[in-house]
Amino acid sequence: MIKCCTCSEKYYNIRVVTSQWETNKGRGEKMEKRWIKPVSGILLLIVLACILGAGCAIWDDYRDEIMDNQKQQLLLTSEILAESMELSLNEYRSNLAFLEEIHDYKAYLETKNGFECELFREDEEGTMKDQVYGLNLGNPVLITKIDEKESIFQYEDRQGRKYLVFKRRLDAGGYLCLAVDEERYYRQLVQGIRIGTNGYIMVKNSEGLILMHPVPEQWGIHVIAGREKLYPELDFTSLKAMVEEQCSGKKGITEYYSYWWASPKLSRVKKISAYAPVQVAGDFWVISSVVDYDDFCSPVEAGFRKVSLLFIGALAAFVMLIAAVGKLLFERGKAREEITALREMNEKLEEIHQGEEMLAHQQRLQVMGTMTGGIAHEFNNFLTPIMGHAELLMMEFPEESDAYDSAREIYEASEKAKDVVRQIASLSRKNVETIYKSIPAKKLCTRVLKMAESICPANVRLEGDVRLHEECILGNGTQMNQVILNICVNAVHAIGKKEGYIHFTADTIAREELFGIPDLETSKISREWEQYIQIDIEDNGCGMDKDTLRQIFIPFFTTKKAGEGTGLGLALAEQIITSHKGYMYAESTPGEGTVFHIFLPVLEEGADRENISQSQREKLKIVIADDNAKILQMLGKNFSRLDLQVFTCRERKELHRLLEEENPDVLVIDERIEDGSGVEFCMSVQGKYPDMIKIIMVDCFTKDIVEAKQKKVIDGYLAKPVSDTAILETVRNCRS
Repeated sequence: MIKCCTCSEKYYNIRVVTSQWETNKGRGEKMEKRWIKPVSGILLLIVLACILGAGCAIWDDYRDEIMDNQKQQLLLTSEILAESMELSLNEYRSNLAFLEEIHDYKAYLETKNGFECELFREDEEGTMKDQVYGLNLGNPVLITKIDEKESIFQYEDRQGRKYLVFKRRLDAGGYLCLAVDEERYYRQLVQGIRIGTNGYIMVKNSEGLILMHPVPEQWGIHVIAGREKLYPELDFTSLKAMVEEQCSGKKGITEYYSYWWASPKLSRVKKISAYAPVQVAGDFWVISSVVDYDDFCSPVEAGFRKVSLLFIGALAAFVMLIAAVGKLLFERGKAREEITALREMNEKLEEIHQGEEMLAHQQRLQVMGTMTGGIAHEFNNFLTPIMGHAELLMMEFPEESDAYDSAREIYEASEKAKDVVRQIASLSRKNVETIYKSIPAKKLCTRVLKMAESICPANVRLEGDVRLHEECILGNGTQMNQVILNICVNAVHAIGKKEGYIHFTADTIAREELFGIPDLETSKISREWEQYIQIDIEDNGCGMDKDTLRQIFIPFFTTKKAGEGTGLGLALAEQIITSHKGYMYAESTPGEGTVFHIFLPVLEEGADRENISQSQREKLKIVIADDNAKILQMLGKNFSRLDLQVFTCRERKELHRLLEEENPDVLVIDERIEDGSGVEFCMSVQGKYPDMIKIIMVDCFTKDIVEAKQKKVIDGYLAKPVSDTAILETVRNCRS
């Protein structure tokens, strides 16, 4: 073989280049493998940083929202307490004015269940006179000067116990003073409310003088100057700014730094104060709810930690999902399922958040409902003497005089206030849906027809024929509207898009006629009612066959498509009619239409509002029992003008004595007397006094009261506020 040097060199060069290329290629692959991991790590860090930043932003928004909600709830607590305190202070002032006229101090203190503990007079030099219980008070401090005639002081007894003293200047000189046990008032109405771990509620006047505080040493000192004197080494800069805002007379929420005065360490902490003014005539007090900032923030952080754990778990699942998708493309289905699970998890978290807000809202409504029940009862007690004295004035003055017109204006305004109080009473502790009252049937049908017109489309014609007059039913108007509107909606669906009509008829029917209806079970027809109202709702829709008709009142049965109906509408309607002591059935023919028949018992007519002539005022002997002295005083004065024997009492023991000694013809008793039931009292004396007429005074008519009359436990009932005319008219109706 002959070798060519040139070729050999070329061949050698080619091998060298190839080797270098392979070497460079291997180096490149190694370099590529080296930088893939750092770049992937950097990308992962960037992604994690973005997620961390988003998480921090979400945390900030979540924390701020929850904190704002809790602060608003704290402010709502202060506002409710401020309104309650304002009502009580005004009541003490009005009672003091009332006591100036009646002079029966001991009887007043014996009837009060609140915090009034002493009544006395004070001369110009400040000497106490005519104490009821001999309580020795001193060291007066002016809290609020209302006007030249009224003012509020803070006194203390020999043991250092604090008292609020309401002073009223008398025309004859000196002052009439009503003492309220301030410490007991604070302990039962304010201090009992728990706020956080160390939270508390305090009260100060507009000048910063502490009136009520959980630490007894803080009572009666200035919130800044007094504390600086007690603790000169502490920093009060933040507290001063907060007090200046509170003393401006506005409500608000402030974060500030202060100390726990009940703790011996006096450590500096961050607090939240929600404050609201208590209006006292032209002046004001400040009620402040104070809570540790950590009490609000710590639960939020704990909750967010739980959410963060869920989020980290979801993030880990998501990272694993990306790795699985990159490695195994055929597992897309599983990845989609995991993504769906994450979405459901987020929805659950949102539902939990909404549930927390709804729970807080329900708690606020519960507090308001409890308050409205008590307010309605107290206002009824206020309106009774107003209406009674207005009637007295109308009887004394000639009808053409200006004084008679003024008295009539007072009486008419009281009547309007009476209606408002009844509406407030419906929001008390009982659910409004379970409160029954007398409802004019004609007015109910007319109103529901107007509501039904709004749900009828253009192709459906609504016809109404209401042949009612003064008949009434006992029930709940909202529930009756729900029943009739539900039937009308079903009729619209049955008619569909074709031209159709809904015919509404309302008339009366005697109880005997119900026995002739084959679809009603005669054994279920009550004999307590003599007359019924019959409501027929007829449509020309698609109708129903017999099998469907038998099942329409069964819960969850529906002929509609899935997702369009629950099958609960007619079942609920039948339950409502049954709870109203009524009956309901339907007739239908396929292709022709359906008729729903509703029968509701007619309520016995109550007392009318006509004036009672002198011939109707028999020589009756009447006993009136109520725990309100003003109501008894007014009724006793009114009946004395009618030349009738009337005896009044406030206690059960006194009531038993009057019944035994006087053997009255009529007993008029309040439904709530000494925390007992007036109906139960009437039941207990029914056998001993069978001929005595028993009448209950109530704040609002309920199903239990009407049933008590039907069972002859009582003979009649009338709503507060009451008058002598209303009582005598109720007696006449009970005898007729």
